[in-house]
Amino acid sequence: MRISKTASEAEGIKSAFAVMATDKAKYALNSSGLLNPEIEKIKGSDLVIIVEAESKELARQTIDRIETLLLSDDSLAPPQAPNILDEQPRVVNVGLEIFGESLVAQGIEVRHVEWKVPAKGNKKLVNLLKKMV
Repeated sequence: MRISKTASEAEGIKSAFAVMATDKAKYALNSSGLLNPEIEKIKGSDLVIIVEAESKELARQTIDRIETLLLSDDSLAPPQAPNILDEQPRVVNVGLEIFGESLVAQGIEVRHVEWKVPAKGNKKLVNLLKKMV
């Protein structure tokens, strides 16, 4: 989407799209009057680049630019998840303090939450509290 938007904002470009040929994308292209029989035949895993420009040369340049951006833009890669196995665990302990205390004894950061059974377990009060939320 970002590449399509960037390409569309260039001078002389009426519209530019770089999308996978999924049914939803084909529906959107059809709604925009851009779906043609050739695009209609291709599979959802295929990339479609459509550019409407003031000239064929400008359209060709824009398609080349989109292809270059698609091949070189590292920001399109999924972000790398942090390696949590290399990090010190952080724990929120709810309930019995003894569990948190055993982790603190091992040098682990623990935040303890004082939690008690709502309404001391009285089912009528618990049901009333549920209705209030």
